[in-house]
Amino acid sequence: MATDENAPGAQGGNPADNTGGAQPPHGDQGASYSPQGGQYSPQDGQYSPQGGQYTPQGGQYTPQGQPDANAQQPQGQYPQGQYTPQGQHAPQGQYAPQGQYANAQQPQGQYAPQGGAYPAGAYGAAAPAAPNPNKKKIILISSIAAAVVVLLIVATVVINVINGSQYGPQAVVDKYLTTIASGNAKEANKMVDTGLKKEKAALLSDKVLKEKDSRISDPKVTKTSTQGDSARVAFSYKLDGTTYDGTLTLSKQGKQAVFFDDWKIDKPLLVDVAAYISQGTEATVNGVNVDFGEEGILQAYPGIYTVSAPESKWFSAEDQTFVAGTGSKASYSSIELNLKPTDALTEEVQSQLNAMIDECAKETSKEVDENCDMDVTYVIGMSEVSKVQREVVEYPTVTVDESGRSFETEGGEIKYTVTGKNYSGESITGDLEPRTYWTFYGDIAVDGDKVTLEFW
Repeated sequence: MATDENAPGAQGGNPADNTGGAQPPHGDQGASYSPQGGQYSPQDGQYSPQGGQYTPQGGQYTPQGQPDANAQQPQGQYPQGQYTPQGQHAPQGQYAPQGQYANAQQPQGQYAPQGGAYPAGAYGAAAPAAPNPNKKKIILISSIAAAVVVLLIVATVVINVINGSQYGPQAVVDKYLTTIASGNAKEANKMVDTGLKKEKAALLSDKVLKEKDSRISDPKVTKTSTQGDSARVAFSYKLDGTTYDGTLTLSKQGKQAVFFDDWKIDKPLLVDVAAYISQGTEATVNGVNVDFGEEGILQAYPGIYTVSAPESKWFSAEDQTFVAGTGSKASYSSIELNLKPTDALTEEVQSQLNAMIDECAKETSKEVDENCDMDVTYVIGMSEVSKVQREVVEYPTVTVDESGRSFETEGGEIKYTVTGKNYSGESITGDLEPRTYWTFYGDIAVDGDKVTLEFW
């Protein structure tokens, strides 16, 4: 585009002819010139854009090629500060395009940023800043700390969930009830110490809880309340179609496995089973022989218990069923087991009595054992009796009472042959009239398979 040489601010021709608004100032500064709009004055290598001064080190700045009067200077505001290119002529990096400077158009925007660094994309790529090792270390430590915090939060949540679901009061009671329901009395005894001696814990065995129909079913925890180191757990279960309830208290004993609460049931879940046995103290409970002792009470886990006569051939009884439940529907009645003598016991008593009679009959003296009831002390027509022969014609019949504790007899017949002297001193032998009134009474003692008679 043509320019008017006389127009203000136009350059070209002889510099001395540039007058008016384009005149450079005179003075000691030489080529220092700061026109509006960022005009470039090549004298002495100084370029003064608005807002900043450019002074290349090493003296005269001369771009490759001659400056063109028509070259257009960069537009816009330049940053403050000194720009000092490396070397004699030009800054490191690409300052101006190769070839004639006169036709080069300067980039718009910032010419030289503070500190001599070029903006990215303006005059070439800037050298990357060196990494800060302390910053990396801080980032690494912060990341690790954040990860640890997250892990701690997750671990706390997991521990709380496991603590409540597997180690809390509800979980402990649920496991205890489930163990009883499975018939594992041995394990239940370990979970909660019964404090009973062996003979008193006769019903707390796997054999007694062997049958599924005799055990509790469908155990459930219905409510749990915790206050500090104490807890109270309500529960329910079924026996023979009936729902029973109950409560257990627990105490926290500290920690187990480092993180989890250690809850313990304070007292075992036991029910009194009371039995009155007409003969002795022994009975069979769910097929297991047990001894109720003098008190007639044994403790058991909730369940259904069938009490029958002990395993013996001497007695029998009608089976009695006792539902040992807890809570509002619990029964506090006792079992009455009326043992009745079997035919075998009557036969045994009869046999022992007959044997005794046989022994008595062997005696030939006038008097024998008082239990035999066979003495012959006086015979009409005889002054003395020297010998008595006894012959059992018929044994008396034994009857055992309903309790099986005593017996009596009726009937029987015995024949006597007597030898002695009459009042004349002559030896005589004669038969006495058979005795048919012959009765025995006595007690029966049974100890296991042994039966002992005691005559009155």
